[in-house]
Amino acid sequence: MLDIIGYVVLGIFLLIVPGFLFSLVLYPKRGSLDFWARIGVSLGLGLIILIYVAYLIARPEWKALQLTPFLGVTAGVCVALAIVAYIRGGAGVVLAYARAVVRFFHKPKPHHHPAHPQHKHEEHAAPKHE
Repeated sequence: MLDIIGYVVLGIFLLIVPGFLFSLVLYPKRGSLDFWARIGVSLGLGLIILIYVAYLIARPEWKALQLTPFLGVTAGVCVALAIVAYIRGGAGVVLAYARAVVRFFHKPKPHHHPAHPQHKHEEHAAPKHE
């Protein structure tokens, strides 16, 4: 059962990450796509990338259509797309999304205001002149 869940999570990860990186290559500015449009484009582009990767490694002369070579080639494509996206300025989009996630999960701590401040009045009193 745990291996099935792992394959599902891996599949979703493989479908979204290459497409998201490719969307950063095509649309590197924050205002180019809103969040949901970028997710939709990422899913479509990720599917296209995975199809091309599978097509390339499924060549009869290579006989490499197995999970490990597929993951390796997909990771290589992701690294290449990440480098190109960084060069084109897509890092700003990733940082904006990361900040939004941190703001969503960050819960501000309540400030404790004591009813009676415990300040010593002698320290704050004005000095007496003789």
